[in-house]
Amino acid sequence: MKSDFLTQLLITFSLLMISISSHAAQWYHVEIIVFEQLFTVTDEQWPYMSEIEKSPINPSTNNKRMKPTAVSTLIDSKNKLSRSSKYRVHYHHAWQQPIMRKGSAKAVTIAAANGMIEGNIRLYKSTYLHASVDLWLLENKAPINNWSDISPDGENINLLVRNPHLKQSHRIRSKKLHFFDNPKLGALLQLTPIETPTSAQQSAKALESYSLPEEAAPTATE
Repeated sequence: MKSDFLTQLLITFSLLMISISSHAAQWYHVEIIVFEQLFTVTDEQWPYMSEIEKSPINPSTNNKRMKPTAVSTLIDSKNKLSRSSKYRVHYHHAWQQPIMRKGSAKAVTIAAANGMIEGNIRLYKSTYLHASVDLWLLENKAPINNWSDISPDGENINLLVRNPHLKQSHRIRSKKLHFFDNPKLGALLQLTPIETPTSAQQSAKALESYSLPEEAAPTATE
């Protein structure tokens, strides 16, 4: 009984410390748009697609470390991209979260409703804010085989597939629009500090004007 009591006490204390840490950390309104860059000619060899890290946290998660939001500060950006013949928007979502130290930061799952984008984004703070994106454009689907991975001739039927992969880590600044890209896939990310997890609901700030990136434009780093 004493052992069970101590275990329960430790669990309660750990949850309390996580809650305190979350509330002490600065909260941000996080918004990301992921889009395909069309008509790009490249000889880049995409990697074989590896297993995608699945996080239990997604933009719809509602707990002490994540809050969903219907507020959008990048709707103008999405509309500009959608109107352009150079791009196809596959994913646009916003949420609110505190930015934790690197050791405590959790990845947030990114999955497009049309099945074209899968991956995750991880936001953390050391001396500065950082964002790591790990996204796949699923333009090539893995073959489905319900019988066997081996053909009658002994060949592997379930071949590995190659897909455009955007994996980058940048130092970022709050309130500034950041651009991640490769020749086929791009992402726009903006973090805006908020006073409380619901303050962005009351006053969404308008997006600063900017020019859409050219195809395969160099990625801006901070």
